[in-house]
Amino acid sequence: MIEPRQRDTTADSPDWVRLDEFYIGIGGGDRLRLTVFRSTTDPELHRLVSDEMTSAGPRLIAVFTEPPGDREEWHPAWRTDQMRPTVERQARALACA
Repeated sequence: MIEPRQRDTTADSPDWVRLDEFYIGIGGGDRLRLTVFRSTTDPELHRLVSDEMTSAGPRLIAVFTEPPGDREEWHPAWRTDQMRPTVERQARALACA
């Protein structure tokens, strides 16, 4: 399970390589930075990390496989978020690149 309040340390881990990032607007002129990482030991496994660029730091919002599989988990707040389909589509595009 993805812990809602835990800061993410994927970027500092040798087990994950950063693929790329993208941004989405979240209202009031603020943007959310989303970064996709690939596992160095399992190339199908990916992590999606969000960062509101505040002192709260980055948060893990999804673990997914590309191609899609049964090892996927979304942060509870993102499971039904209306932006999820768009975010997921962009994350998968980076994972395929």
